[in-house]
Amino acid sequence: MIEYPAQAATPPTYELAEGVIWDDRAGLVRWVDLWEGRVLAGTLTDDTLTVIETIVLGQAAAAVGLAHDGGLVVAAARGLAVISPDGAVSFGPDLIGERTGVRLNDGRADPQGRFLTGTLTFEGKGARDVGNEVLLRVSPDGGTEVLREGVRLSNGIGFSPDGGTIYHADTFAKTVSTHSYGPGAFDHTEPWVPLITEFDGHPDGLTVDAAGNLWIAEWGGHRVRRFSAAGELLATVTVDAAQVSCPGFVRPGLTTLAITTAQEGLTEFDDQAGAIFLADVDAVGQSPYRWAGSSTEPYWAGI
Repeated sequence: MIEYPAQAATPPTYELAEGVIWDDRAGLVRWVDLWEGRVLAGTLTDDTLTVIETIVLGQAAAAVGLAHDGGLVVAAARGLAVISPDGAVSFGPDLIGERTGVRLNDGRADPQGRFLTGTLTFEGKGARDVGNEVLLRVSPDGGTEVLREGVRLSNGIGFSPDGGTIYHADTFAKTVSTHSYGPGAFDHTEPWVPLITEFDGHPDGLTVDAAGNLWIAEWGGHRVRRFSAAGELLATVTVDAAQVSCPGFVRPGLTTLAITTAQEGLTEFDDQAGAIFLADVDAVGQSPYRWAGSSTEPYWAGI
């Protein structure tokens, strides 16, 4: 099995960095600092990632996505938020309903320009296993549907290169499962099928490369692991931080794997927890899909 080392590209400063993606139009790396509610952007110079922009939401920011109009869409505390190209922030309606102590967790645009995000129950800043989390899909016009129920902690989301398969991590269940996917109606009669179930830590964020391989961050495992679309373990990226939260391909050409990590819940540590890492992994990523909704006149503007 191949093993790749990752090197820290930032100081170890983030309580919970998440959701790293590449913005090809702007030439920037984007990610969130979840509990601080910060949406960040940075430039890559050699092996150093330098923050050049920070937008503070004033509430949790669980994931950031790109919008077709040049703005951003964010999985905020309990609903979506958008950031227009000129930096204006607008918050959408609550997506969670009557449940309390619940927030959104991770998120990604799909090939059709809809945004998928899941839920997590928390106490303080720790996640609780209550067994009734969901995976949601929000259309650009605000239509929302539940794609998966009975999740223990909804986390990483990815798509096969042809868009015909969705991958979804359930962190507490220690599974990454698959389901058919496409532009038509979601087939709720088709079961989600566990693909990968062997984790020493817990599966967190994930990304799918251009060859269809999955790269899965392992919270508590000091690593990202690469699996084939059939679930075969192919490679490991070693990370000098235990709590590895999300991988994403960055740089022009999507040739470098960026990896976010966290200090959340740690009182003592002797690694580089909270840094963002880079690794050369002999793979090429897929460009992130873009939210088809407006970041200047979002669907909730007229509500």
